[in-house]
Order: sequence, then structure tokens, then C-alpha cells
Amino acid sequence: MSFLEKTVDAGSTALYLQRNYEIVRQLLAKGLAERGFILEPLKKAVEREWVRKLLWTALPERDVGLSGAFVYVPPGVSLRAPVSTCFVVSEGAQEVHNVLVVGEGSELVVLSTCTSAGKGSLHAGYTEIFLERGAKLDYVIVHAWAKNTDVVAETGVVVGEGASLNDVYISLRSPRSLRESTRITVRRGGSALASSLYLAGSGSSTLETIVTLEEEGASAEVDSKIVAASGSFVSNPITIEAKAPNTRGHVECRGLQLSPDSVIVTAPALRSARGGAQLTHEAAIGKISEEELAYLMTKGFSEEEAASMLVRGFLELGLKSVPEPLKPQISSILDLMAKFATG
Repeated sequence: MSFLEKTVDAGSTALYLQRNYEIVRQLLAKGLAERGFILEPLKKAVEREWVRKLLWTALPERDVGLSGAFVYVPPGVSLRAPVSTCFVVSEGAQEVHNVLVVGEGSELVVLSTCTSAGKGSLHAGYTEIFLERGAKLDYVIVHAWAKNTDVVAETGVVVGEGASLNDVYISLRSPRSLRESTRITVRRGGSALASSLYLAGSGSSTLETIVTLEEEGASAEVDSKIVAASGSFVSNPITIEAKAPNTRGHVECRGLQLSPDSVIVTAPALRSARGGAQLTHEAAIGKISEEELAYLMTKGFSEEEAASMLVRGFLELGLKSVPEPLKPQISSILDLMAKFATG
């Protein structure tokens, strides 16, 4: 079992593990099932008409089958113990379509991991998330890819009235090529925080986030941190659009270049289609401070150890958005990211 699979398995009250197109493990605590919680293959879930009607309403429709997971939390259920899904591609291509619905006033924490364990693989993942009125979702995504993997990942989220989304995307190892897109629609009084920590190795990556503040009182924050190693090219377009008054949005992009041949392109964009919106952005790209590196080396650390500590400090700020139940696992992953970045 891989490091990520072990991380997923630890402490889960609900677990869905799929390798290629085979469901390897499916677990749901008896108490959750009795409360109406559903975790099952999407192919089974679409037997319900209301589930079929949800498909491809949060994302543009793709020609993808029904391989993937369906998660449903009934209204008024609070579940802070993590629900885990894991998708592993070890040969050929893997296409998955996941659907997650959090009912009115419910709370949920999800850890979703994807990884590759073979050569020349393709992973295409499409996830649709629906938060009903007053729902709260902490959604943490962790990716770790083999170098010769190509990845397409699209996520569409509808944040209902007064609902709250905390979306955290972490890439431990980047693939040969990545096209990652997140589209979030926020309705009246809803809020969204989308954070990403991306370690880019040799290859090309595009990480796109588009947030639409659809109705009055909606708010959103997008926080992106990229560490670029040798041979990496990363494009990071981020857009927040306000379509209603009394809305707020903020974009913050930070890039850390570890090699002179790495490229980071940040492209924050703000668009206000109605008066009364407040939209702001900040962006910066830099390198490891020579002074800080030298200082740590005077304390007895090697150059590699010192650089790793500084990268870890850069990534540490991303922990603030990780839900408490997952902080120990994510902290260990950040340690690995810092080690991989400088090792």
C-alpha cells in the first residue's frame, strides 16, 4: 500500500478506493448508513432519477462513463471525521466521474487522493460538488504522480445560499503534463476559499481557477502557492467575476523558483459586471533568500537542509486552511514536498 493509500485509510469512517476501474475497497460505518449517508459507485447511484438530473450541471459535459464515486450527506448531519476517496491508475487510461452532494445545514470533511503507479498512464478526473443551503464542506485533494503520467482534472462546485466551501489542492509530485481546472459558483451569502500548494517538477502544468460570485453577499478567496523546480513550466490563471452587488473577492498568488530554468506565469484577473463589488489581488514570484540560506548554514545545516527548511516555511502558510482532523497527515505531506523540492 502506497503512502497516500495509507494516509487515506487512517481514521476513515467512510472509504472508497479504486484502482484503474476496479473498486478495491468500499467502507461505510454502520452508524452513517443508518443516518442516510450514501457512499457508493456512481454507476449505482444514477439509478435514482434525482442523481441523474445532477450530472454535468456543475461542469461542461464530457464523454466520460460512470466510473467513480457518489457521496451524499442528508440534511442536518455533521460529520467531522474524514470521508476518504482514493483513485490509483497503474496502466493505460483511467477516467472517473465523481459526484458529491452535501445536504442543507450539513457538514463534511473529505480527503480525496489520486496517484499513479505505472508507466505512460493517463488520469482524467471530473468531480461535481453541490452544497445546499447552509452546508459546509472541507474538501482536501492530494495528488502524487509518476513523471510519465498525463493528467486532466476538472472540478465544478455550486455553493448554495449561505453555504461554505474550503477547497485545498496539494500536489506532492507533478506529472509530465497537467491541466487542472476548478470552477466555483457562489450563490447568495455563500463563501468559498480555494487554496493550492503545488510542487512542480520537470514538465508543463496549468492550474486554472474560475470563481463566479453569482448573487448578492457572495464572497471568495483564492490563495495559490507554487514551488517550481528545474525544468518546470507552470501557468496559473485565476479569475474572480462578480455578477451581483455587495460581493467580495480576493486573489493571492505566490511563486518560489528553485532553478533558473523554471518558469512560473501567474495571471490573476478580476471582473465586475455590477457596481458594489469589492475585488482585490496580489501576486509575487521570487527565489530563496540568500541571506536566510546563509544564516541557516551558519547554524550547522547543510545547503540542502537549509533550502528544504525554507521551502517548508513557504508551504507552511497553506496549513491554515486545512481542517483540524487532517492537519497531521497534511503536515507530513508538506515535509515530503520540501524534501522532494530540494533533494
